[in-house]
Amino acid sequence: MKKVCIAVLLIGFCALTTQAQRISRVSAGLDIGTGIGQANFSPSLLYYQTIQPANAPWIRLTGGARVWNYQAQDTYLTAPGGRSMNDTMQLSRASATGVSFVMGLSLRIADRVDIGVNADLLSFAFGARRNAIYRLADSTSVAESDTISLDLNGKGVGIAPANLNAVPAFLRNNNGQAEAFVRIWFGKQIGLKLGYMIGQISYRSDFKLNNGQKRFSANYQMPYVALSFPLYN
Repeated sequence: MKKVCIAVLLIGFCALTTQAQRISRVSAGLDIGTGIGQANFSPSLLYYQTIQPANAPWIRLTGGARVWNYQAQDTYLTAPGGRSMNDTMQLSRASATGVSFVMGLSLRIADRVDIGVNADLLSFAFGARRNAIYRLADSTSVAESDTISLDLNGKGVGIAPANLNAVPAFLRNNNGQAEAFVRIWFGKQIGLKLGYMIGQISYRSDFKLNNGQKRFSANYQMPYVALSFPLYN
């Protein structure tokens, strides 16, 4: 899905560039919904503005802001790579709240049906500080001078959600979300949005651990449903 998002967004940006001098319509809307998984969920509110080229009104390039929350039980966070790739932080509960700048592209395929994708570009996240169990995948991979990682192996470590994040759908260890969706309008005042969400929850420790890592993350995927409300056309 990540590759699809990248391809569609690139096509959208190219289309916008070629049509930039002929934009004829600006509209805005609001999506209020949630993603629901087996042991996790993620409610969100998305405000977006849409621009349409005059000679290609079926193309809609969007930008906006997403306010989101993520809650999960029994979460294992992993380090991004290198010698520490399989090191983990185990949380009995993971949670974070964030505000993201979003870009996306949608296509009008029928009179009242849109399909599209969007992704967080920049995100600020915050949440409760929690105690996680830190586990080394291979203690022999730890540098001899790194006594902190060896001493903390199998013990509790204080961690909190990573605050500043960029393109989390494509970069590891960043908080944020992306989604592919279908939006069906039932009239001029309300619509139903059905989609699939991919996201990432990222926590940071106060000090560097094995291989210099401070951030640990986990990916999640879940179906998504929302009510859509047009604000102006």
